[in-house]
Formats: sequence, structure tokens, C-alpha cells
Amino acid sequence: MRTMRTGALVGVLVGVLALSLAGCQTGRADDGGAGAGGGAGTEGGGDADVPDVTGDGATLVLQLHAAGGFVPWGYDFASVPALSVYADGTAIVHGPMTMEYPGKALPNLQVVQLPDGTVQEIVAAAAEADLLAPGPDYGMPGVADLPTTRVTIAVGGQTYEHEAYALGAGPGETTPEDEGMFGGGDTGLTEEQSAARVTLAQFIQRVNGLVGATGAEESYAIPALGVMAMPVDPATDQGVEGVDIQVLAWPVGVALADAGQCALVEGADAQTLLATLAEANQLTQFEQDGVTYQAWFRPLLPHETSCADLIG
Repeated sequence: MRTMRTGALVGVLVGVLALSLAGCQTGRADDGGAGAGGGAGTEGGGDADVPDVTGDGATLVLQLHAAGGFVPWGYDFASVPALSVYADGTAIVHGPMTMEYPGKALPNLQVVQLPDGTVQEIVAAAAEADLLAPGPDYGMPGVADLPTTRVTIAVGGQTYEHEAYALGAGPGETTPEDEGMFGGGDTGLTEEQSAARVTLAQFIQRVNGLVGATGAEESYAIPALGVMAMPVDPATDQGVEGVDIQVLAWPVGVALADAGQCALVEGADAQTLLATLAEANQLTQFEQDGVTYQAWFRPLLPHETSCADLIG
């Protein structure tokens, strides 16, 4: 199995998944090879073989997420899915981030309102790609330390999950002509596995076209946050060379000592914490009751209500 430098992850990090963000941020009209036209409305009337989308702004229909791989402690907990689409046409994506280090404490989450019929069209695209079924064997390409892409589709009272390790690394997974990371060599995948991965990647590209064609965005109003924290050990915490670590007073009553896995901050406390985090960065530490903690924060999405949704 080939190992990779950490820096190489940026280029391969679910290459096709990154397209869904780029499209939303630029508002491009490219539909990834699939038409972004009307489609069936969310009130029904679509193809008889395609379940109708029902629900509201808290009913998750589609989610694209990459997790795992060679990442630091706390990264996966704080990671917000790249795209979440809801039954009312709301889509939550990541907006542009500045390149300074350390970066902002929270991601720049944006809300896109999809045109009528787009969510139903996404479901129809999933049905066309045979994704409204248990996931096939997507194989394990011969590379190490890369993330796994998870595509979740919830419709018709059923939830379907498709997980592909290192999606974007195999041939044809970003463009039909691309040889991926292997340069025409052995991928460690069977023909069936490779075909399934290309189908999944093409579906993500198609979703990119449908969501990205909308363009208009506004900031997502975070209703609550999950926090995970661990005490800083002065004997082992060497900090980061050339970076002054900011230490702030913990601003709410939620006990960081009880946040080893996750603690929920909601309501007025969430708004107080958000104001503090606006002045913080990814390396900021927090002091509570004489103890200094490193903390990671995960904004809750509309369908999430508790820590169980984040770590369950």
C-alpha cells in the first residue's frame, strides 16, 4: 500500500466532492454533464419509480461528507459535511475561507435556496444511478491515509448510505480521461468496484451542477454547537512554533470537564459562545475553573438536535 504526504491530501480529498462546494461558491451554471432543468416538483408528480420528496427544512434528503484519513485529533468531530440538502430546497454548503494560519474557529457555512423541483431532480438522479439501494462494494484502492466519502440519501421512508474510501483517487473518478493517482498502474480495484466508484463520483458531479447553478448564498444562522474538549497538559503541549496561542475565558456555564466526547451548547449560551468564537481561531484554548482546555466546535445543522447526532 502506497503512503502519502499529508500535503497531498488536499489534492485528492474527494476530488469530486470538492466540486460541489466550488459550484455553490461561484454560482456557475455548469451542470456536470446533466441538465439542471425543471424536474418534478416536491409536491409529487415525478416518475413512478422515483419516491416523492416530502418534508420541510429539517428533513434531510441528501448529504455529502468526507471523514477519516490522516487528520489531527478533533478534526472529524468538528468537520461539517460538504453539502446538506433538505426537503424544502434548503442547501447548506461551505463558503470561501481565508488562508491564514491558524484559521477561523468555525467554518463559513452558507445557505443556498434551490429552485422548485431541484431536490426531486437530485433524487431522480440518485435513482438513475441505482443509489436508492444498499451500497455496492466500492473497494479499497491501494493508497493510505485518505478520507472516506459518504453519500447519504433519505427519501420514501428509507435511508441509503454509500461509502467509498479515497474517492477521486481512482481512474475516471474526477474526469473520464483522468488516470487518478495510479497513472494507469494497479489500483487494487476490480472492474466492478471501479465502475461503482465512477458512478458515485458522477452522481456527485451531477449534484454539483444542480446545486451550483443557484449561486445566491447567505450565512447560515448556527442554532447550537457541539463542543469536544480536553485539558491541556503543559508538560506535553509544545504549542506551534511561531504562533502565539490565544487563551480565552470560557464564556458559558457548560462544563468543559464534561465535554470529553461532546457537550451541547444551545439557546442563549450558543449565541454567547458564537460571539466569543468570532474572536477565536482553530488553536485558541479556553480556561474554565482554573483549567485550560483545547476545544473543537461543531455547528448543528437543521436536522440535528443533540450530541447523539454528531457522535452516534
